[in-house]
This record gives sequence, C-alpha cells and structure tokens, in this order.
Amino acid sequence: MQESAVEFNKPVHHGKIKQIVCQTILHIIILFTLFLILYPLVLLIIKSFKDVTQDQNYPFTLTFPLYFSNYRTAWLNIADYIGNSFIITLLQTAGTLLVAALTAFAFVRFSFPCKNIIFMAILSLIMIPGTLTLVSQYILINDLGLINSFFGVILPGVAGSIPMNLFLLRSFFGGVNAELFDAAKIDGASDLRTFWSIMLPLSLPIMMTVAMTTFMGAWNEYIWTRLVLLDDTMHTIAIRVVSFTESYFKMTGGYGAPFAAYIISAVPLIVVFALASKQFIKGLTSGAFKM
Repeated sequence: MQESAVEFNKPVHHGKIKQIVCQTILHIIILFTLFLILYPLVLLIIKSFKDVTQDQNYPFTLTFPLYFSNYRTAWLNIADYIGNSFIITLLQTAGTLLVAALTAFAFVRFSFPCKNIIFMAILSLIMIPGTLTLVSQYILINDLGLINSFFGVILPGVAGSIPMNLFLLRSFFGGVNAELFDAAKIDGASDLRTFWSIMLPLSLPIMMTVAMTTFMGAWNEYIWTRLVLLDDTMHTIAIRVVSFTESYFKMTGGYGAPFAAYIISAVPLIVVFALASKQFIKGLTSGAFKM
C-alpha cells in the first residue's frame, strides 16, 4: 500500500521540479533581456553628468561632481528645434488618426465592390520595407514641390502608417455591437454622426494606442526628415542631436552634452506615455483579444 502511494506521488514530484526549472530559465531570460534594455539607458544617464576627463578615466561608473552644465549646453543647442518636432509630430499623429479611423469605419460599415481585395492589397503594403520606396517617394514629393516643407514629411508619414493602423482599427471596429449603429440609424443619425458619437468614444483605447505609436515614430524619424528638410532652421530635434553629437565630439572628444540632449529629447515621449499609459495598455490588450 505504501509503495503504491510513493509511486503515485512520484510523477507529481517530477512535475514540480520540471515546472521550477522552466520558471527559473524563464526568469533568467527575462532578467538578461531587462539588462540589455536598461544598461544602455543607465549608462546614457551616467555619462550625461560627466565631463571629458571623467568620461575617459571612469567611463562606466558615476563620478562626482556631477556636471549639470551638460544639460544647459544641450538645451542651448536643441531648444530651437523642439518646436519643429512638435509641429510635425502632432500634425502627423492627427492626420493618421483621422485617415485611418475613417478608412477603418468605411470598411466595417459599408459594402462596396472588391472590399476584401482592396483591404488585403492595402494590408500587403506592410510587408514592403520603407527603405525600398525612399527614392520613388522622394521623386513624388519633389514633383509636388514639398521639399523643404513640413508637409513633405507629414504626408508621407501619414500614408506610410495607414496599412498597419487600418488593420488594428478595423479589427477593433468590427467587434463593436452592430445594434448600436442600427439604433443610431433609426434615430436619424448620419454616418458621420455615428462615427463621431458612437464609434470613437467606444474605440478610445485603440485610438490612444495608434496615437502613441504614431507620435513616437514621428518624433524619432531621422532618415526621411533629413532628406526632405534641407534648411537648418527647419530641422527636427532628431536631426539636431545627431549633428550636435558629431560637432561636440570633434571639439571636445566627449559625449556628455550630447547624451544630455538625448535625454531631453526623450522627455516628451516619457510624459506622453505617463499620461496615456492606461489607455495605451488597454488598447493593446483589447485589440489582441478582438484580433
């Protein structure tokens, strides 16, 4: 009787050991991934408080005194370009939300010939790397006379973000109860009114997700803005921090002030995420369930 009880408990014991081993391996992988993510950020912050001598003698440790003057130097060199970044980022985010939401609403609520084929054609554009279209896109913008114009950056940015955002929004919009739209139609609400008063309020989490990802992408964009914006006064903060890093290193041989500029340029992204993180996470999870 006792032997049978031991044999019965034996698989359970091995199962627990296997579970513990798997969890340990998973935790090690997670900790290693966090290290790879956080270490460069911590090093960036540490180096932003060093002068050239401290950085050369103690490159990986925090040294005293802290050189807050790096942040003053960085601010003086990038302050004039922050406004350009905000103009481009806000307009591109607003344009993306408007076009993607209206397009997704049309695909969900209306029937028209070849609707699924058109949707799949738009969706297939996700598979095309953006670098492959840089030359043709530049020729188009040049022909339209938008070189050295903010709209030369904004319009291609909106167009390029439509396929993925259309996929997300259409998946979410398709999960909204159709009876709400039928009731609105009976009450005499137009399609635009239905979109504004019903669809958008119900879709706020996924809209915030789209807005935050678009904001982050537009704020950090470098290659396309560098090609289009030729006038130095129109450069964005992403362009400025790169040129500031090169010139500062040539003059001093250090990176303290440029690293401080990187941190300052990241502050708007941190603030936006802090204010909208709840809706952002809710939009990601709800969108995943609906898809």
